[in-house]
Parts: sequence; C-alpha cells; structure tokens
Amino acid sequence: MQRSAVWWFAVLLITTVPAFWPSYFAAPAFKGDFLHVHLHGIAMFAWVVLLVAQAGLIRVGRRALHRALGKVSFALVPVIVVSTLLLAHYRVRQAAPGAETLYFFYVQLALLVVFLAAYGMAMARRRDPPLHMRYIVVSALALADPIFARLLAIVFGVEPPLMQLITYSAVMAILAFLWWRDRGTRFRRAFGMMLALFVAVALPTFFVPQTAAWREFAMAFGRLPLP
Repeated sequence: MQRSAVWWFAVLLITTVPAFWPSYFAAPAFKGDFLHVHLHGIAMFAWVVLLVAQAGLIRVGRRALHRALGKVSFALVPVIVVSTLLLAHYRVRQAAPGAETLYFFYVQLALLVVFLAAYGMAMARRRDPPLHMRYIVVSALALADPIFARLLAIVFGVEPPLMQLITYSAVMAILAFLWWRDRGTRFRRAFGMMLALFVAVALPTFFVPQTAAWREFAMAFGRLPLP
C-alpha cells in the first residue's frame, strides 16, 4: 500500500482541475473573496500536493525527508479547518439557509469530521508507518466527495442527493474492501473504525439537513461574528 499510494493520490490531484474548473478556475468567482474562497482552495490543493509528495518520498526511500516534510501538516491542517469553517459560515450568512445551503453545510462539516479523525489518528500512529499510511489514505478519501461529486455533476448532470449517494457509496466500498484486505492482520481495525465513522456521519446527510433543528443550528452558526 505504501508504494502504490502515490499513484492514487496523483489521480486525486489531477482530477481536482476538471472538477473545479467550471466553478472556480474558469469562473468569475476566481477573482472573489480571498479569505473565503481562495484560502480554502489553496489549503485543500496544498494538502493533496503534500499527499503526493509524501507518498512519493516513501516510494523512493527518502524517509527522513518524508518525516521533515510531514511537519508542514501541523500548520496546514489548522488552515484547512479554519478556512473550511469560514467558507461554510460565509455561504450560510450570504444566502438564506434554504434546502441547498443547509444540505451542503452538513456535507462540509461531515467530511471535515472524517478528515480530522483520520489525520489525528495518522499523527498518533506516525511511528508505525503501515498504520500511519492507512489513516492518511482515509484522509484522502474524505476529499473524494468534493472532487468526484463535481465531476458527476459536470459530466453526467447528476444532482444531490443522488450525487452524494454515489460518492459516499464508492468511498464506503473502498473502505470495506481495504478492511477486508487487511483481514488477519493487526491493521484491520484501522479501516474498520474509519468505515464505521464514515457511515455514521454520511447517512444523516439524507435526513438531518431537512430538520428544523439543523436549520436553527445553521442560522446560529451564520450569526457568529466571523470574518
């Protein structure tokens, strides 16, 4: 897994361009608010670049450089968290919290929870490279929905909630396969635990955003005095 991960991370990196081309790179929004749009985009793109670089260093045996470069994540991940929350706040505040806003607000927070859990476990297990890599893979899978959901919309015209049903199912299938592949090893719990977490935060996507409680939470979040 450690040697092949670089190719899968590279696919994730390459697909970010067509996925975000219409709505970001080629859109007038590209000239928009730096704090809410570009900071988040730059931080997330930097994370995928870091994944490719780190996996590449492992593949060529540059473990010392891998460890040194990995320290960048201690600064980058907080930027990812803050920029994600600021962007979510900006969108909730700017638009009346209608069905679409409430829906994507939940998706953003749910995927952020998975990302942070995977990253936290990866850092806690960084002295155990095979286990560390498994959690890093999950952190990458947390980014699969924003990328491939957009490709589904662009290429096939798929809209939510079918969009998330497809991407979530794909991520769950990958995690289930990796969990099955680790059977009989000491690593099996990693993918099993992350699969359970992903299911727990993904399934409410299809009913929580329609509730009055979620609407109230979103409105309260939008009223916070954030930039």
